[in-house]
Amino acid sequence: MVSEAATGDVMDLPGIPEDTIDLGERLDPVRTLLRRTAGGDRRAAGALLDVLGPRIHGLAVHVTGSAARASALTVSVLRSCLRDAAELAASGLPGEAAVLDRARRAALATRPSGDVRSLVSPAAANDRTRDRREVDVLRVLLGLPLPQRALVESAAQGRFAATGAERPGAATALSQVLDALVPLGGPEDPELRALAALDALALADPSERARLKEIARGPETAGVHRHAIEAAARLTLLTAVPPSRDLHVAVLEGFAPEPVPAPEPEVAYSGDYATPVLGTDSQRRVVGPPARPGAAPAAAPGAGVSAPSAPTPVPSGGEQAAPDAAPSFAFRPGDEAERGRRARRRRRQQARAGTRRIPWISRTLAALLAVTALVLGGLLVTTRGDLAEAEEFTDTWATLSLSPEAQLVPGLSDNGTWQAVIAEDGVALRAEGVAGWEGEVLELWGETDGVARSLGVLDLSRDGEVAFTTDGTADRLLVTREMAPGSGSGSPSPRVVATLDPGISGI
Repeated sequence: MVSEAATGDVMDLPGIPEDTIDLGERLDPVRTLLRRTAGGDRRAAGALLDVLGPRIHGLAVHVTGSAARASALTVSVLRSCLRDAAELAASGLPGEAAVLDRARRAALATRPSGDVRSLVSPAAANDRTRDRREVDVLRVLLGLPLPQRALVESAAQGRFAATGAERPGAATALSQVLDALVPLGGPEDPELRALAALDALALADPSERARLKEIARGPETAGVHRHAIEAAARLTLLTAVPPSRDLHVAVLEGFAPEPVPAPEPEVAYSGDYATPVLGTDSQRRVVGPPARPGAAPAAAPGAGVSAPSAPTPVPSGGEQAAPDAAPSFAFRPGDEAERGRRARRRRRQQARAGTRRIPWISRTLAALLAVTALVLGGLLVTTRGDLAEAEEFTDTWATLSLSPEAQLVPGLSDNGTWQAVIAEDGVALRAEGVAGWEGEVLELWGETDGVARSLGVLDLSRDGEVAFTTDGTADRLLVTREMAPGSGSGSPSPRVVATLDPGISGI
């Protein structure tokens, strides 16, 4: 029997509804953690790190083959997930699949290296988590022939060597394994399932992604792609490796800052006959009642804030005002100006001048000529400055292009034409026909050994042109959309505008 005290404790808990997947019966606690994290809940953010931190770190270790690179990549991915928690929670994917899909794509963007490990060998038992779904994944892998199992283990760790005529068959084999982990549903189209499997494992090339986008437009076909991503997230159960250091210190630093206190309301001014009231035009200046014998003294100015009282109605006819009624006066801003010495002098000068307006017309023309000269001078200075900047950028581009081992890299983007020169002494980037976004900026990132660092915010002209140079260098460049004035988390957002990678462009 439950006691009343226990019942009261349960009833006092905040009522936060759990989320479900596709209006089904399964709960999605990770999506609930993401929503609470988006609201600034630090405990939910810590729980999210404890749940998914080992799986993201283990996937990074298996892909990069380096514990140091995997640790830096894990911190970067988790920071971006906390920053975009609301976006991940509102996506059509389950919360766990959305986070792990971002982690897989970030890890495979670092060029996988190292040896491929067996996911079902006894030596890998210490690398796993204690998730009940791990048994189901192991059962599926152990039921495969050895060549197909090796293909799935390699794909789970970012390696897929099949090319040419062998690629469709290998992709179909991967789709069958993912279908065994999570039923893909939808139409039985081999091409759709094969392309969905490749993209879910972040192994599809640009042409395959374009083809998948073309054929997966309906809700049923899009469901196949969504379930394939969920199945790919299941494979990370076998690659999980607990991190060697505490992620809370590195990831949660600066999370959910203290709210800025609201400014105090403007103080109303008040006073009495002995202390005239001063204030701004927006503040009503009130004069209190006159002093009366035997009455309590009026409050000193500034001792308290009193709300303006309504003006006392003027008595009509034979009615007389009550002796205790307090007169209230409200001064207009123009009263003092009309009665001032300068106003009287100005009125006398206007009366003497009569209709003579010629001096004022001359002064107006002189003022217009002066403003025109200033504007033309400013435009001339701006034009000369733009010309000097263009010449400097051209010289830097030519110098970097002639340096040893310089790489001329074209960009992959659907927003403008991008091109860059990557050399040991620096980077030069230019673009044309780029459309901007209100409230957002373009930021350039350089990736070296899988670690991304910001090279600066790009200046987009009104004509959609970009010209940027820096002394730093990198293996590949990435241009992303960030909220103005730029990314403050130290990691790029998933909204990629252009990719400039010598490996992808064939250089």
